[in-house]
Amino acid sequence: MKVLVFGGTGLLGTDIIEACKDEYKMVKSGSAECDITDAAKVYDFVKTHRPDVVINSAAITDVDKCESDHDTAFKINAMGPKNIAIACRDFNARLMHISTDYVFDGKKGDSYSEFDKPNPINVYGQSKLLGEELVQTSGAKYMIIRTAWIFGSHRKHFVDYVAESITNGTEIVAVKDMVSSPTFSVDLADTIKALIPLNQYGVFHACNKGYCSRVQMVEEIMKIMRKTTRVQVMNQSQWKRPAARPVFSALKNYHLHLMDIDTMAGWRDALKRYIKYKYNV
Repeated sequence: MKVLVFGGTGLLGTDIIEACKDEYKMVKSGSAECDITDAAKVYDFVKTHRPDVVINSAAITDVDKCESDHDTAFKINAMGPKNIAIACRDFNARLMHISTDYVFDGKKGDSYSEFDKPNPINVYGQSKLLGEELVQTSGAKYMIIRTAWIFGSHRKHFVDYVAESITNGTEIVAVKDMVSSPTFSVDLADTIKALIPLNQYGVFHACNKGYCSRVQMVEEIMKIMRKTTRVQVMNQSQWKRPAARPVFSALKNYHLHLMDIDTMAGWRDALKRYIKYKYNV
């Protein structure tokens, strides 16, 4: 089986290729190989490689940049998936499209399942939701896989910021009214690998189990590293970023649970494995 990964040079895409390379013939595409916003190039790329499965992990995930540059957000996060889905439809490839917890508004007060209605509150979430909808209406055979707060080895993120601040003894800024489900990219890649041969369709949530605030995540990283530093705790109104974030956007892997195939570990376990691997503590 041949698997094509758009965004294959990114944080998640790199781990997907690593997880699957011994079992499937993998084709990696970063922006240098194929710009997903160019419909003709995407069509020709899929036509040339004729994959059985296409995984789209390409996206612009800078939430504040999306808020200030709507066109780029919608070109990459909405039109890109549309272009990929059309090519998948025409060349009979199954599409696994990666989406986000930010399609939800965070007002439920509990973890979101696949049966909850999206209602994004920022441009990033709006662009990702439109990408989902364009995939769903394309006629392609699709799986939409929503995840949240990804951390891993192939890009800097909040976990690295906290760990490096602890190591250097510098102050950490942590927002208390942002809660979601931290997800280790390696664990997510393993789940995606397990889903490839199942010939399943629909919307799936795939996160490490449980949830925490940014402040609780900082506290857990300090516990793992056995070292502390100063922490400035604030709420979003004090943080003053261009884009609002959902207050509580944790995800429940309900579809995987109902199929008895949810093997995702808890977020604390995942965080501990990553910190020990990356920072040797």
